[in-house]
Amino acid sequence: MSEMSDVSRRVRAAIEQATLDAADRRSRVERDGAQARAFLESTAVPVLRQFAAVLKSEGFLFRLSTPAGAVRLASESRHEDFIDFAVDTTRDPVTISTTVSHIRGKRVDTTEQPLRPGVEIDRLTDEDVLAFLIGTIPIFVVR
Repeated sequence: MSEMSDVSRRVRAAIEQATLDAADRRSRVERDGAQARAFLESTAVPVLRQFAAVLKSEGFLFRLSTPAGAVRLASESRHEDFIDFAVDTTRDPVTISTTVSHIRGKRVDTTEQPLRPGVEIDRLTDEDVLAFLIGTIPIFVVR
């Protein structure tokens, strides 16, 4: 059995390390969260606006909304049909999370995933947003 002083020392060291790790994570979340919100505003929103305009020209009516820290492209006729891009600060590192929701009959299918798993926010581009959107088109346009 371990000595009480050894257990005590190790517990205090673990507590101290956890405190340092939490402070470091809070700092990263603040920095990366701001960067992710800037990405949504300056990159994702313009691509989604263009995407919505093209869908409208093809007869598919979607509207764009920009709640804080997120962007949503939602069908005007079926509110359960939408694509969300949001800042996810629960992941480490912070990421852009996507949610795609689509109604089929009485069932609503929803999938969530990072925009590009394993890719840091500062490496994401408008092409990543467009590629993701192009990949989601079939579920919204094929009935």
